[in-house]
Amino acid sequence: MDKEEIEHIIDKAYLLIQRYFGKGKKSYPKIKLHRDIYARLSGDEEQSGEHSGTSIAEYDEITNEIYIYYPNIKNEEDLLRSLIHEYTHYLQDLTQLKIQVYAQNYDYDSNPIEIEAHKNENNWQMFSSK
Repeated sequence: MDKEEIEHIIDKAYLLIQRYFGKGKKSYPKIKLHRDIYARLSGDEEQSGEHSGTSIAEYDEITNEIYIYYPNIKNEEDLLRSLIHEYTHYLQDLTQLKIQVYAQNYDYDSNPIEIEAHKNENNWQMFSSK
């Protein structure tokens, strides 16, 4: 998918996702598209790394932003699942400390934070334009 297609889907689906899942304690997170997770984090657009080809999206609780790594989005389902997953993390209103505690006791697949986010992804078709 190209960046324009992704923006078009987000424009149509994000408001519906907000209405369906509700608002967290913070304002609604902004969505930002980036080419690469390492480029975003370093500020150097030429940076890349081990997870450059697999990072799809992330929620940053500090900036209250959802980042979509658009080159790694394959299709509408991929985008909507990622958006819902990261929006769920926004709703969880967890501090970094709580996330670290969970990470010490759970692997990714057994982490309750991730289980909830993956469960919510199953609703992706509700927000599809197809």
